[in-house]
Amino acid sequence: MAAAAALKDVDDKYKYKCSVCLGNFKEPKLLPCLHRFCEECFENIIEKHDDGEFKCPLCNKLCDIPPEGVDGFPTDFHMKSMLEYIQLKQTAKTADLTAKCGGCSKESRITSYCFKCKGYLCEQCSSIHLTLKMMKEHTGRILSLKEIREQKLTMERLATLTETPRCQSHVDKPAEVCCGTCQNIPVCMMCAQFGKHKAHDIQDVGVVAEKERSKIGTTMETLEECRDNMNELLVRVEKVKKKLSRDIRAKKKKLKSQHIKISEKIGMRLKNSEEMLKRNNKEIDDLERNEVAELEEKRKNKIESIVKIINDKFDGLIGERRAKNQDLRKRQETLHDERVGRINKGITLVDRAYKELESSIDQQGATHKEELKKISNEAANRKMRYDNFSSTTSSILASKDNWTEAHCLPDISKAGDSLVRESQKACPELQPLGKVKAGDLNTTVGGIVRITAEPESVVDIESVKDKGWEVFRMRSTEGGSIVITGEVDNKHTYITVMDRESKITCTDQINQGERDDGEFYPTCSPFTLFELVTSCVDGQLGIYNTQTKSHNRKHMSDIFFMWDIFGPKQVLGVTSDPINKTVYIGNNSSDVFVLIDDIDMLNYSHTLKLPQDIQMPYDMVIHDDNLIVCDILTEKACIVTREGPEAKLVCELSKPDHIGDKCAPYRVCTDCNGFIYILWESRISGQIRDILTQYSPDGLHLLATKELEFYVTGIDTVLTDGSEKLLLVTTKGRLYTYGLDMGT
Repeated sequence: MAAAAALKDVDDKYKYKCSVCLGNFKEPKLLPCLHRFCEECFENIIEKHDDGEFKCPLCNKLCDIPPEGVDGFPTDFHMKSMLEYIQLKQTAKTADLTAKCGGCSKESRITSYCFKCKGYLCEQCSSIHLTLKMMKEHTGRILSLKEIREQKLTMERLATLTETPRCQSHVDKPAEVCCGTCQNIPVCMMCAQFGKHKAHDIQDVGVVAEKERSKIGTTMETLEECRDNMNELLVRVEKVKKKLSRDIRAKKKKLKSQHIKISEKIGMRLKNSEEMLKRNNKEIDDLERNEVAELEEKRKNKIESIVKIINDKFDGLIGERRAKNQDLRKRQETLHDERVGRINKGITLVDRAYKELESSIDQQGATHKEELKKISNEAANRKMRYDNFSSTTSSILASKDNWTEAHCLPDISKAGDSLVRESQKACPELQPLGKVKAGDLNTTVGGIVRITAEPESVVDIESVKDKGWEVFRMRSTEGGSIVITGEVDNKHTYITVMDRESKITCTDQINQGERDDGEFYPTCSPFTLFELVTSCVDGQLGIYNTQTKSHNRKHMSDIFFMWDIFGPKQVLGVTSDPINKTVYIGNNSSDVFVLIDDIDMLNYSHTLKLPQDIQMPYDMVIHDDNLIVCDILTEKACIVTREGPEAKLVCELSKPDHIGDKCAPYRVCTDCNGFIYILWESRISGQIRDILTQYSPDGLHLLATKELEFYVTGIDTVLTDGSEKLLLVTTKGRLYTYGLDMGT
């Protein structure tokens, strides 16, 4: 039944049309991959190749061209038989077909076909073929067209109708044996015993057919497993393609989210800069109004007799003050423009990095998709060859014709063996193709700002070094000034303000009075354009005005009654948020006290509880919506939130690589693009060394490490002449200025 079914649907399942000329095969030539082409079409294909090999147009299988050219490829006799049957099947569709009879040569209604005569027969001539003795060689070669129409014909039955192959050398003699040396071609006994095949491997056609059937059976079983594996591979490829698409979407979504977050932070810095400019201009206006009012009041109190002289004098003073304040406004505008320029350049570089990373994802995705497409095509191609091998082999075996099997199966076996070898090759690794490598935008933008290898300048702060004062802290102000705090002696501290050219503008000493022998480190933080929050006396907090030189101080217990209720406290780190008018006070506990400016007075707002891992906030700085805290006790530098009563850990910043027995962070600052700079005190082989580190704005990536040859007590950044500088000051008053170069 299987054979009958196969022959019933042969024109649907068996490819009998040439893929080049699209017509039925004419003298079909069989390739090693089991694809076929008309002899003439095949000649046109291989004549374009002069390197001795070519690729099959259907499956791209590389085939060698024998020295004989097209004649060196076997003719597919089984296909010729199938084509003959297909033609008969088309003819049999017409019940009353009238054509020229091959016996009587008359136009008659034909009823059968003689495979010996190769012609159609009318009913009378068909009867003669079956009854006359002289036609006995034709008797077994008659096929009724009715049998075709009723679809009862099998491959085995068709094989009995076709004529026994003729000897290759004596076409008038039927073949009796096969020549194994010559690819099992049919030959007569005369050729086998006395002709050119005398010394060749002569075998009985039945033995050859049985051997080839056994061999092809094993190959078919192996290829059946290979075909299942290839189907599985195609399914896996599709899964990996989907996984790749999902991964690309996820990576691009994550990258876009990073870009949005970074852009939002940069936008917030721009907004803060605008707010700072407005606030500073307001302070200048207030300063001018107060100064003018003061001078006007003085003028009114002068004697009337010298009113004109006084008016002239004070008009000049007012003009000078207004000119000075106008210079201050211009300076603020310049600082604002410099800051905005740096931030906008950072935005440009971030956008460029984002586009490059997104482009990298797209390029990787395209490459992986192309590779998956190649694997999929190769798998589909090989599956097509499996199907071709299976259909061809099944058709030949169904014929149960020894001559057909002996002639065709060796070539098919070779093709099957080649297909098995190809199928047994290692399957390409698919998992790596399901993902793309996505760079981290925060890491990539790390190259935006680079610290120069060497300092651009090194100067001594004369009023500090000459007097032997010690420097403890340094901060830069919104007005571009540099403020240094330190100790004169055991009873006095000082505040020194200088411009961006390191020229001293004012210095004030503060009497500490009697205090314990414990160490105290004066500190400060810019609060407004002209004001600093200071702690120059142990336990006290003050507001220092750089214009009026006024210094209003209050003890922390007067600001917050629970300041030292649980033991003595010491102000360690001070930082401020001028936009929101808040001050953060770090001390020798895990609490940060938050103060708010209320009509020129600092009042207690709330206590910010730091995470458990932070025990002593030695230095702090505002960083967008967060705080960066340096804890010398636990030797950790962390970014924490500053909203609400409890701070949450955002991230812990990495320590520098070449640390020694001890490595503790003790100073921190940021630049206008949000990059973080931390000073670490490291003990290496008993020697104390300072290490400077630079981090990405999110704090997750350590970008640069520089081991310093000098001991630093203060660090900050300052804008000058359109660029930003990193300032380091030593305990003896030597100021090092490093450039912060931006990428292009």
